[in-house]
Amino acid sequence: MYLGVDAGGTNTRAVLVDADGVVLGAGKAAGSNPVVHGVENAGRQLESALRQALGHHSAAGVTAAVIGLAGGPTAGQPLLDEVARVAAELGIVTPRLVSDVEVSFAGGSDVPDGVLVLSGTGAAAAELRDWRIVRHVDGNGWLVGDDGSGFWLGRQAVRAVLRMIDGRGRPTKLADVVCYALAVPLDVTALEAAVYSEPPLRLSTLAPLVTALYAQDQVAAEIVTEAADLLLASVAALDPLAAGYRQAVLAGGLLLAKGPLRALVTDGLRERFGLTARPAEDGARGAAKLAYLL
Repeated sequence: MYLGVDAGGTNTRAVLVDADGVVLGAGKAAGSNPVVHGVENAGRQLESALRQALGHHSAAGVTAAVIGLAGGPTAGQPLLDEVARVAAELGIVTPRLVSDVEVSFAGGSDVPDGVLVLSGTGAAAAELRDWRIVRHVDGNGWLVGDDGSGFWLGRQAVRAVLRMIDGRGRPTKLADVVCYALAVPLDVTALEAAVYSEPPLRLSTLAPLVTALYAQDQVAAEIVTEAADLLLASVAALDPLAAGYRQAVLAGGLLLAKGPLRALVTDGLRERFGLTARPAEDGARGAAKLAYLL
């Protein structure tokens, strides 16, 4: 049997599968990203999800386990120690830590080599060979990168509304939806106060509002189109044509949701690079797949 865990910032999902990939058990707990929640709390959530997935099955029957999380094996010794503690507590083999990008790719790809493009709160593209990352583009964080991400879309929406209010920009339906979402009137001072009083990444929650207006508002359409172009530029930097790749995995909430951004990126991958887009499936199952393969 094989255990796989997708250790996200919002929730933790674990699955137990047999050698044929049949799911024997599953578990879910709160977020276990150690940067967000701390190492000890991350360990508690991992233990809870793994214990649920094991259920009545013998821990001794687990041949290998993989945990996918942001940063993977670079997460630091304290987390490695905590994972070892959890494994000992449950009586299972010590899980191997890999990147969340790798488990997403494994969850969506049926071949070991290809590219992954991600747009969620952040954004990045990666090249993978034999299921492992060999190169990545962007993923530099909201302040200096993550072009085409949910944060990027949300920030562009707020900027468009501010420009409309002060006369620099065109009228846009984004004004109504952004101000409603932030519970403020159509006023520069109020909008600024709402934005700066919250963590910057909260702007990513505005992204679905932008994509929803794609067919109704020219400004929103231009923002979504630029986001797609930025994501495709990250893929272009990987030069998938030269490598002969045929497949790209889509990951992150914005690309897994059906909508204009996913459609634009899917079309661009096919037209520019000859890549067939496949959505990433369950990250926990991708992790279990890697536990079997690696």
